[in-house]
Amino acid sequence: MNRDSGITEFLARAESHVRQARKSWDATSVSGCAECAEGLRLAVAEMEGACAAAAQGPAPEGSQTRLERLRSDVDQLSRLVDSAMAFYRGLEWSVPQEQEEAAHSELRG
Repeated sequence: MNRDSGITEFLARAESHVRQARKSWDATSVSGCAECAEGLRLAVAEMEGACAAAAQGPAPEGSQTRLERLRSDVDQLSRLVDSAMAFYRGLEWSVPQEQEEAAHSELRG
């Protein structure tokens, strides 16, 4: 395998992981968010591999553009995942408090 084809393969795998992350993205599902985050993690690992391969020699034409588009896609999706996960963490904190309040009112009741 030459360097050029290695970079292209890394980028193709990263793009595939981003597509899968998009398909699994579901703001209404913690597991969908987690699946999306895992796809993004795998995409970033492939992007790092492409960068390492590019540092050792010339990259094929268009590689930089593909990498920039991947970075943008990963950034956008990761912001969505982070926001949704923060919402779910906040929801976890508020639900037990509401249940405790209901239990106290039943005792007084």
